[in-house]
Amino acid sequence: MTKLNLNKVTLLIALAAIAISIISLIRPRIVQDMGGRAIAASANPWEDERNYPPLVFTSKATLDCSISSSEKGRQIMRTISGTGFSFDAAMLPITDGKVKINGPGMKYKFTAFPSTSIPSQLSGIGKGTITEMKAEVEVDTKKFQQPAGPGTAIRFSARDISSDAAYVEFTGVFVRESDQKRFPFRVVFGSVPEGSGRVVPANKEPEAPLMSKSVVLGTPPAPASVTTALYEAEDDVRKLP
Repeated sequence: MTKLNLNKVTLLIALAAIAISIISLIRPRIVQDMGGRAIAASANPWEDERNYPPLVFTSKATLDCSISSSEKGRQIMRTISGTGFSFDAAMLPITDGKVKINGPGMKYKFTAFPSTSIPSQLSGIGKGTITEMKAEVEVDTKKFQQPAGPGTAIRFSARDISSDAAYVEFTGVFVRESDQKRFPFRVVFGSVPEGSGRVVPANKEPEAPLMSKSVVLGTPPAPASVTTALYEAEDDVRKLP
């Protein structure tokens, strides 16, 4: 074997030894980390709550929402019929609201969060508290009224809203008072036969920040359609032979 080949073999052996040393050092950490993650996953309460398909309910409800970017707002939901939520929530000021004028139509959207936990009634399930919640809103209208011109208040009615374009979603966790059982939920408003709204943009630009909005979706005689999905932990379901 030449001196050059001997040097190459020596170098390969040294590199292999270094690699083996590195693996021996990090392997216990990898195993320990994987074990810890497995334990954490098995202890995750969400896994139990989502072990079975969600309960899905349809209902009729109204929503009265006043919110702005400079002060706290209010969101009131009332279920008229069916299984759904009724609550009166104080809302934090919004930070991401947008208004976009698009020809004869207009679109606005924002996300919002309650300022504190919300006492609520979930018909058919019981009284309790909403401990986590996010509201996502996106409304698209075919036309609107802005009599004072660009940059001023925009008004619209339920008839102005594009078909299936009033998207209001609440996502969160409801805790039942009687047994402290958690119900992760999602609420989606569908068709809106009656209602009206007022939106104020921050400036005259076609796309502007949302300063404030006040909207009513549905009325007691003509409420909006709502779908509510709930996850419920079930620990006593019998396995069948």
